[in-house]
Amino acid sequence: MPKKTNPKEYFIAGGVAGVVSRTCIAPVERVKILYQVARSEQQASWLALAPRILREEGVLAFWKGNTAAVMRVVPYMSITFLSYEEFRARLQDAGLQKQAATLAGGSLAGVTAVALTYPLDLARATMAMPGTPYTSMADALARTAREHGIGAWYRGMGSTIVGVAPYNALKFGAYEALKALVGGVFGRDEATLRPWQRVGAGALAGLVAQTAVYPLDVVRRRSQTHRGATPLYNSPLHALRTIAAEEGIARGLYRGLTINWLKTAPNVAIYMSLYDIVKMWLVSEKS
Repeated sequence: MPKKTNPKEYFIAGGVAGVVSRTCIAPVERVKILYQVARSEQQASWLALAPRILREEGVLAFWKGNTAAVMRVVPYMSITFLSYEEFRARLQDAGLQKQAATLAGGSLAGVTAVALTYPLDLARATMAMPGTPYTSMADALARTAREHGIGAWYRGMGSTIVGVAPYNALKFGAYEALKALVGGVFGRDEATLRPWQRVGAGALAGLVAQTAVYPLDVVRRRSQTHRGATPLYNSPLHALRTIAAEEGIARGLYRGLTINWLKTAPNVAIYMSLYDIVKMWLVSEKS
């Protein structure tokens, strides 16, 4: 018999988790984006960026573009978690083992969410750039389409999908595995894990997944924020080779990885654990 699912609850819980986590890590995200898109010779250290932003733009500048980010993260997270739960359930019903269904479901959920919300992510990234000419997400999308065509809304999407499929698979797979491990250590089943145990599992899962696919995140941000008429790179593989050849591995492909750890650990910890908690509460209220 197919497993019972609760799509409305999954959708709402994903949106709530996304808004809270994204707003909490907005300052780190803005510094990370500015550092990622600068070439290695243009910015020596990300540590110098935060004081400069504070000095030149004020404290609220750390949340610049966060409204656009939240507008994007609500549908993105809602679709991600809803798709993950549905894909995983269907795959298990089809006979796939739980761990394999978790990995495949996470991967498919990431691709689905990216495909449906990518223009919003591009608008958010461009609005986080210094001196952005756009006044709102709608303005960014409209002017980008007018100046470069509708296709520009999907600039860098190939790199994003190539990265998000393994990232989501690793993130969800590691999170479920770590929850089981923690439960075994503390003698608890998954449903009775304490919030701090979920947070710890989420933080570690995020670090593992993000480190594995980080170079593609660098490619994605550079492609999104490139304002030229022609694409910055011919393909994700061309981008990886070009950055590695011109800037090296550590200062190019893994540029900003340390600050990304500072963002990813709390971000994934918050939204994965909060999603679980809100989902279980909503489902219990429905019963």
